[in-house]
Amino acid sequence: MTLSDTDIIRMNQTEQQQSDAFFGDFIQSITVYEDDDIWVLDKPAGLLSVDGRLLKVSLQSRLLRVNPAVRLIHRLDMDTSGLIIFAKSAEAQTHISKQFIDRIPQKEYQAVVMGSLIDDDKQGIIDVPVRYEPSTKPRHIVDMNWSKRALTHYQVLHHELRCDKSGKAHPVTRVALKPITGRSHQLRVHMTHIGHVMIGDPIYAEGVAAELSHRLNLHAHKLRLKHPKHGVWLDWESPVPF
Repeated sequence: MTLSDTDIIRMNQTEQQQSDAFFGDFIQSITVYEDDDIWVLDKPAGLLSVDGRLLKVSLQSRLLRVNPAVRLIHRLDMDTSGLIIFAKSAEAQTHISKQFIDRIPQKEYQAVVMGSLIDDDKQGIIDVPVRYEPSTKPRHIVDMNWSKRALTHYQVLHHELRCDKSGKAHPVTRVALKPITGRSHQLRVHMTHIGHVMIGDPIYAEGVAAELSHRLNLHAHKLRLKHPKHGVWLDWESPVPF
């Protein structure tokens, strides 16, 4: 999502004027699971996970209005929707953050990408490094000389047709994506790298691919991890909104 300076000022002012009831109702409407230690939410597309340098409207800031003890664990891109988990104590934050470092949580996204992605066994692996490119901010790029690995497993779910504004149908593919590493923009760059950009992506998609959806078609669909206190595996699933 690209915002002008005027948009940012207006959004910041509107956010500051909201009542406590507004924040409470909003958080309640997107809460998937909550207990004394963790808070799992279904973040809408178009909302930052944490405040930006200029835009001060985010899921974390809204959560803090409801519960000042909330602590960040991981993030989703502003354009991405779906499951995200916050901690309610320093102990829970440390425990789950270590799980992410040790790659214990299991995350699955769904995306719709441009074109017909064909694989004999309907699945594949993308293992190419991804890094931020300052000259094309906010884009990230594949850089085979970059030292940090980026690894994604994908599975073709099925093929579809999407119509542009003129009614012409274009082939697209629905895929399940499992990031093994957690680099910024990893899934978006990896799918673009193999020639299948996500439709509706305001950063990487161009032409028809950008026009086929009003939003980025990327959603954090499933999340599985161990409870920080009880040690049991917990699973959550969020319906895909596209």
